[in-house]
Amino acid sequence: MKKHLAALAALCLTSACASAALPPAAPMQGIAIRFDARAGDQGLRCGQSYSGIGSTGASVTLQDFRIYVSNFRLIDRDGREQALELTPDGAFQGASVALLDFENATGNCNGNSATNSIVRGRAPAGDYVGLTFDIGVPVDLNHQDTTLAAPPLNFSALTWAWRYGYKFTTIDLETGRAPDAAPSEHGASGFSIHLGSVDCGAGSPRTPPESPCTTPNRPSYRLDAFDPARQVVVLDLAALLAATDVTINDPESASGCMSTADDDDCVAIMDRFGLPFRGQASHGQRFVRAADAN
Repeated sequence: MKKHLAALAALCLTSACASAALPPAAPMQGIAIRFDARAGDQGLRCGQSYSGIGSTGASVTLQDFRIYVSNFRLIDRDGREQALELTPDGAFQGASVALLDFENATGNCNGNSATNSIVRGRAPAGDYVGLTFDIGVPVDLNHQDTTLAAPPLNFSALTWAWRYGYKFTTIDLETGRAPDAAPSEHGASGFSIHLGSVDCGAGSPRTPPESPCTTPNRPSYRLDAFDPARQVVVLDLAALLAATDVTINDPESASGCMSTADDDDCVAIMDRFGLPFRGQASHGQRFVRAADAN
């Protein structure tokens, strides 16, 4: 009998009783990160024109504004980062990437009617005072067939060929010169900002790369003072384009910035995204900021 009790005690110490001694899981809390697309202090919306954009003070009208975001971390008062677990919704969020969509297919916009400006997730209960996140699709999801991909990676309009992957930003604009601006021989009626990974190796554009692209172009942003309960993350198109003439286009290249090193239209834009370009470090991003919610 004593041997039997001793055996039970040993079993308790190594299995069930040990499990019972584990601390309870930390309670989780829901977190909603709100975003807003703006041109300076004005909300960026379909069907409206915005003046004073870029180095020549041009006017622009929105055609598309969709951005993939990922790698969210919350910052507590001690500066520690805690991952935000995204809540898949079958439309705009997967487990590791979300799609912000600010166009609603009205006016000159050419996307679809559904929009999304909120990223939702869960994190251990805590006192969070800041936020970090990336623009971009994670490497392990970036090169796939959009016809088979789960939302929000199932939009063929938001991707290049498989070798290059997704357009992390799809910003398309109609542009017009300021009234007092002189015309240019390289004038353009539209300007796009398609940020994505480049330098993805040789091979067919219809096949994924054998190794990660050497220029990933996934900018990271850190807001050390951000309260999701009362603030929004602003994506400021006017600040992004402040040093770029959007009324002209680099000769023999696609309209606007397509992320490649030979595209002169990208020089100031990449700098303001916070990305290195042509071997030069960024002077600091100007695209993302926190602001009080309206």
